[in-house]
Amino acid sequence: MKRILYIVFFVCLSFSAYSQEYCTVSGYVKDKKTGEVLIGALLYEKTHNKGVITNGYGYYSFSLPAGKYTLSCSYLGYETENFDILLAQHSVKDIFLSGTFVDIGTVTITAEKSEDPIRINEFNTEKFTPKSISQMPSMFGEADVIKTIQLQSGVKTLGDGSSGMFIRGGSSDQNLILIDEAPIYNPSHLFGLISVFNPDALNYVYLYKSNMPAQYGGRVSSVIDCKMKEGNMYEHVFSAGISPFSGIVTASGPIVQEKSSFFVSGRKSLIDLVFTPGANMALVPSFYDINLKLNTKIGTKNRLFLSFYNGKDVIESLDGFYNKWGNILGTVRWSRNIGSKLFLKTSFIMSDYQNYLQFKDEQRDYTWRTGVHDMNLKCDLTYYVRPGNEIKVGAGSIYHRFIPGETSDSLQNIPRIQAFEHAFYLLNDRDLFSWLGLNYGLRLSAFQNYGTAMWFDYDQQYVPADTNTNQNGAYKTFMYAEPRISANVKLNSEYSLKLAYARNVQYMQMLQNNSLSYSSLETWFPANPNISPIIADIISIAWFQQLSTQYFFSTELYYKKYHNQLDFVDHARIVNNPYIEGEVRKGEANAYGVEFNVKKEIGRLTGNISYTYSKAVRKIHGINDNEVYNSPYDIPHDFRINAQYKINTNWSLSAVWMYMSGRPATFPVGFYEYQDNTVPLYTQRNAGRFPDYHRLDISCNYKPKQQETKLNWSMNFGIWNVYAKKNPLGYEFYSNTANDEIKVYQYTLFTILPTFVIKAEF
Repeated sequence: MKRILYIVFFVCLSFSAYSQEYCTVSGYVKDKKTGEVLIGALLYEKTHNKGVITNGYGYYSFSLPAGKYTLSCSYLGYETENFDILLAQHSVKDIFLSGTFVDIGTVTITAEKSEDPIRINEFNTEKFTPKSISQMPSMFGEADVIKTIQLQSGVKTLGDGSSGMFIRGGSSDQNLILIDEAPIYNPSHLFGLISVFNPDALNYVYLYKSNMPAQYGGRVSSVIDCKMKEGNMYEHVFSAGISPFSGIVTASGPIVQEKSSFFVSGRKSLIDLVFTPGANMALVPSFYDINLKLNTKIGTKNRLFLSFYNGKDVIESLDGFYNKWGNILGTVRWSRNIGSKLFLKTSFIMSDYQNYLQFKDEQRDYTWRTGVHDMNLKCDLTYYVRPGNEIKVGAGSIYHRFIPGETSDSLQNIPRIQAFEHAFYLLNDRDLFSWLGLNYGLRLSAFQNYGTAMWFDYDQQYVPADTNTNQNGAYKTFMYAEPRISANVKLNSEYSLKLAYARNVQYMQMLQNNSLSYSSLETWFPANPNISPIIADIISIAWFQQLSTQYFFSTELYYKKYHNQLDFVDHARIVNNPYIEGEVRKGEANAYGVEFNVKKEIGRLTGNISYTYSKAVRKIHGINDNEVYNSPYDIPHDFRINAQYKINTNWSLSAVWMYMSGRPATFPVGFYEYQDNTVPLYTQRNAGRFPDYHRLDISCNYKPKQQETKLNWSMNFGIWNVYAKKNPLGYEFYSNTANDEIKVYQYTLFTILPTFVIKAEF
């Protein structure tokens, strides 16, 4: 293992041997009006055909041979800034960009376009801004990053109102979801109808599908990396918005002019203010969330950030059902520019997820609690050798505390588990030749069960046979190497071929009932003496082609092999079961597919059309007679169209139509009587399917031309599920003992739903 690290390290260093012949300009790219940093802005120099992209803090470092150059800086939705610079020595320059104002009659409209995939080395990366997210129709008119991601090719959902994302054959727990580097374990509000991401609090969102760079770890399917806004550095700004189901209030401004700022935003559901549990509404959901961010400059080279998120959901009924869950996240980050080519960031991160369930009436008072608590310390260093050559190195450790399940009866509790997760990574992102770019690296990870613990040994029939205990120190350790590499073969300015391989390791998995499209009852289990980490080997190949100035085509093929995939046995008891590990089995899983995309990014009419064919199957000993069966999210055919039409400077229209194959399910074929109980008789695992899913959503956006007055406003209204398709959420089956027939009841969310949201800023 050490030999591999040495080889990677010295190869990276060898690429930087001539870097001292270059002069460097570095600094931050910012919004001219607010002082907010712009993440993912592009700086480009035409003579050498070189460019760099600002990092997650808006920082850039651009090295070129000494001389005079014209640099251009561009960012989605902003005017491109061109400026001359004389490089005779290292210099610092902050760049300020102004938002664009588009006149329909005189200029061509350019859509929010992601960084040119023909030139970048990162594989399967999607980028979203608040503006691009707001253009997509949503269930309640409120912009939602999760619903936008669910519209991307290769991303599956189980139906209406689900915040679950099943990306390229992976389950929902295999997605690493971050808010300012803090992981979030349940990203949903209101039964999954709304995500935890307040649209007014987002600055930028990265989605990595399958092949994430080496700095990310802990999940095997994807990464959703969300950055919060930092706050206006120059003036105080307030905004408010209202939709049928929630209200949002936001404030930001300087603490010390041009030195420090704050951002705070709160969102609250409105349903519970109008309804109470009763005959007209059996379940009344409510939620709130708060986003807070503070940042300050310390001198010219240091910045300190404090991020905080708190979100809570409550669902209760008149007959004694009560479910509360929520996330609390906190991040303290310090960043420092070391010279002109080194960027250092150190982060302390806290994440806490709790889920509490209660059934209480005259006969019973039952409770069930689960949760995960994390504390994470990490350090990352980036060395900007020169344009087209970056070296990143980092390390971190996470302390996990798991509450798999606890009730008022201590004999039914699942023992708590503590663990440490360590990681070290090294990667190099560089253009090796003018036609070949590489992003390659190695991640070393380790996971240790630690501290006071109790676990069971199981016999061949998975019956508890012995009890083990530990008092101090580590009692089980896992270690893995995770190599990652992607190659970008730039055939010419219009064609690009990309290939990638990655090994990802995940040390915690979620045990959950997948029969419904939504459930808040997740139980997170870490790797331990009875559960092995899940390992995924992923191979991808893609072809990108610029068809014209307006149209872009891509096709991507992927294959994923999972080891130690978990699944429940038939009739498993998930809740209130201290022997739950005896109810799961492990085995292999495979996922493969091909995605086709055509995008139009310029003109009044923009959008994209995508088609995906994919398969996701499992083979697990002890399940389905040891035969291959479909995973719960095996959805072979997936066809989507989304379009935006700019009518004029004030009005725009959006529409999304999607069609998916019905998801797999295990349906009963009959019932039988056993000890005075009616027991369902099932077919093979996931042998049935729901009906095919399809839906049309439309929306209209109105935004008046901004005035010099303090008040500016906008409005969005639309229709979700225009032609009222009754897509099932789930089924309930009954036995008709009189004629041995099976009665079926279908759960449906909404048939058609008008939506609106109104926002004002002052």
